Amino acid sequence: MQTGLRSARVVAVGPGVTTALATAGSATASVDVAVEQVPASLEAEPKDTWIRASSTKVPVSASIRDRNGHPIAGARAAFRVMEGGGSVDPDSAITDGHGRAKAIWTVGVSGDQELSVRADSLIRSLSATFCAPLVLDPGLRLGEPRIVDESDLGCVSVESPEAGAYYRFTLVGTSPFNGPVHRVKLSVATVGAAAGPRRVVEAPGRVSFVAAPAEPHPGRRERDGRVLSWIARPDGPRALPDLRGRLRRSRTDPPEKRVFTRGSAGTLEDNCTVDEQITGVRLAFNDHIAIYADETLSPLLPVDDAAVITDYYRDFGEPVIREYFGGVGDVDGDGRILALFEDFGSGAAAFVWMGELLSKDDCPASNQAEMMRINASWMAPEAVYELTGLVVHEAKHISSHHQLVRRAEGLGVGHFDVRHPTWVEEGTAEIAREVSARLGWESIGGPPPGATVRGPDLRRPNGTQRDLWTPEAYGVSDVLEKYGQVIAKQPNSVNGHDVYGGGWGFFRFVGDWFGGAGRSRLGDAALFARLNDASVPVGLDGIREVVGRPFEELMVDYAQAVSLAGTGSPVVGGVPRFTSYDMTGLNRGPFSSLLANGAHPYPVTTDGQRLWRPLGEPIAIFGELGANGFRVHDFRADRAGEQAVILIQAPAHARLVVVRIPDQAGRSGSG
Repeated sequence: MQTGLRSARVVAVGPGVTTALATAGSATASVDVAVEQVPASLEAEPKDTWIRASSTKVPVSASIRDRNGHPIAGARAAFRVMEGGGSVDPDSAITDGHGRAKAIWTVGVSGDQELSVRADSLIRSLSATFCAPLVLDPGLRLGEPRIVDESDLGCVSVESPEAGAYYRFTLVGTSPFNGPVHRVKLSVATVGAAAGPRRVVEAPGRVSFVAAPAEPHPGRRERDGRVLSWIARPDGPRALPDLRGRLRRSRTDPPEKRVFTRGSAGTLEDNCTVDEQITGVRLAFNDHIAIYADETLSPLLPVDDAAVITDYYRDFGEPVIREYFGGVGDVDGDGRILALFEDFGSGAAAFVWMGELLSKDDCPASNQAEMMRINASWMAPEAVYELTGLVVHEAKHISSHHQLVRRAEGLGVGHFDVRHPTWVEEGTAEIAREVSARLGWESIGGPPPGATVRGPDLRRPNGTQRDLWTPEAYGVSDVLEKYGQVIAKQPNSVNGHDVYGGGWGFFRFVGDWFGGAGRSRLGDAALFARLNDASVPVGLDGIREVVGRPFEELMVDYAQAVSLAGTGSPVVGGVPRFTSYDMTGLNRGPFSSLLANGAHPYPVTTDGQRLWRPLGEPIAIFGELGANGFRVHDFRADRAGEQAVILIQAPAHARLVVVRIPDQAGRSGSG
């Protein structure tokens, strides 16, 4: 006789109750099987709703499914107004065969609107945002920006007058501080749509993301601050007097060898304590500069290359330092600055130190001279291109040091700081590098200072750089590369992350638009000379005094210039713009083909091929905005009369610049 268990499987085809019957010979048995779907997921629509007026009726729905993803019919969904004072009808509904329950939400009068949807223990929330859009004139003229006021920032609408109408929406942070990066969102919905956009994208992966900002010349600013605080004290030392204008008619040559001193790291006392003596051998000199190198280094920079640097400084650097920044001063009476190549490890390419302007009696480590130190790692023949501009950059810092001494002696120890912020000092030093290179470029047939540089000026038809890989013109390529890399990053900023590229771009605009760089040869020299002068306050107060506008307004001006540069837009009177460069065809290096194709300032709406998104495409774009940076979004209409509503979620200090520019369809966003 066989005994044992037998099993069977019951497969449900839907909810309900059924009876399963089992037989074995003459024996029978039955069992009732009940199948019930339990809600495991709840989705509510629409997630984001834009409304233009109170009492707007918004259709809402709840979709309920079991753990296998099957819709549940006959389930109850409860609707409840949480915020905004509106109403919902019905307040509960039964799902249909597709697992969907529906209701009508009548929104309240104003403020935040929220509706909750519940199914068993599952809860979802829906929100509604009031959007009475600022309507932009369909006839918005090419190249004439519209600045959206703070009260209208959240919501604007636009209608295209023709197919191919191209709009640029530039979101700009106007905070003057290197503050937190803000998460922002720009959404697009077609006019008449009850719900907001369904599609969500992040800024494309091609956009670079910056790392934490690096401090230029690590530790050097602190060393200078200690010296300045010492000078500012009533019992502190006086800097050596500036002997400019008191030179003898005949100058002696600098010695072929000279012993240089270097202080220790640490406190002011450490800084002024001689840590090492270096014997430098002279490589090249003229009446304005002498170049030395530590005699223990091997191989030394070739003398001919050193002469290229000294000639460049004499012909193109010294005139810029004198006209733009008031000269370098002269505490040792020889009329020269000194440049010493020495090995100080990794880190800065070069630096200057305030203590060099003190006497050895007060500070034994001082060399009592206008002096810069250059890292020995740059002492190579191929580096001569970059060294020409580097020397001018550092000479600007020496010029600033003389102005700092005057401020410290005049203001005293009670003053908070007599130095420009790092981004101002480094940005204007890059102006010195760039303007000297424009003079050098002119000397070999390039466009003169004051002329606008365009893509064909930078590149030959085969794509190679025209005349820029030369000692005379390399500084132009250098600053444009730094600027291009900053402007294409997300988030970017003027006074954080990369103070060289970010600072140069801002001050190049200031020099162009407010200094009149394009109106005459070296036309912006007077503006920068005044900004650098000890009689003008430092930082934002000084910029406002010299330019006549607060930083917040300058950032909006700058955003307009960035939005229009290189677009082919007609010049509109009174609209801020760059005049030194049209910002197309820029760069070598990682962004060369990108910017050469006219993608400046690299809209985050690019999909790698196009720079824009269709104006009528519902979309939400999330990203980050620096405290004083940019996010650029481009949209193009496929047909005349196409309308869209743009919703911005951004910090209160942000502003929106909207401009219609010529159709950019011929330009590529691909690398």
